[in-house]
Amino acid sequence: MSASRRLQLLQWAQENGSWIIEDDYDSEYRYESAPISSLQGLDNNERVIYIGTFSKVLFPSLRIGYVVVPRDLLGHFVAIRRATDLGSPALTQEVLAEFINEGHFERHIRRMRVLYKERRSVLVDSLKRELDVAGEVTGAEAGLHLTLTLPGLESDYDIARRAASQNLWMWPLSSAYSGGSAQNGLILGFGSTQPADIPAAVRKIRGVLLSAGSSRA
Repeated sequence: MSASRRLQLLQWAQENGSWIIEDDYDSEYRYESAPISSLQGLDNNERVIYIGTFSKVLFPSLRIGYVVVPRDLLGHFVAIRRATDLGSPALTQEVLAEFINEGHFERHIRRMRVLYKERRSVLVDSLKRELDVAGEVTGAEAGLHLTLTLPGLESDYDIARRAASQNLWMWPLSSAYSGGSAQNGLILGFGSTQPADIPAAVRKIRGVLLSAGSSRA
């Protein structure tokens, strides 16, 4: 969402007395431009509830999330938290806080942005080279996933199953839609794949798509 659209959404929330729940971790991993300020960072009227987890940007087993809430909602959130459980271990939180305060977290994000950009670029280049007009790559500007739309081909669920038999783990794009206008495609993640392994994996995807087309004929 562009900066102007974000400001329009904030204006709508203020005018309607609504809150916006924002999970904006992808903004840390933008590859074609500088990160865009989050809604929460642009919000002057405290209409945004900003959520996130360090499991995404550090490692899953850390199991620490966070919520930045408007001041008038703070008491409600604290009460719910206390009623739910006792919270994350204090020692882990203290170590994480020191990690952030000493600047290590910011440096980690910068290093990972460079690493993920390389993986993203290799994946996009390989898809364009191997698949040509078989599909269109979208959503590659930020984050750790992109989508490959597959118009005119068979069910993307079948494609994903065929790929899984070759140890290619992808998610069918149509499962992300609600309603009857779903597009066939694949959601491809690149966060944990080494750049040197990506071209061979894309060639496998090409083989799966070709075999799917042959089986229909």
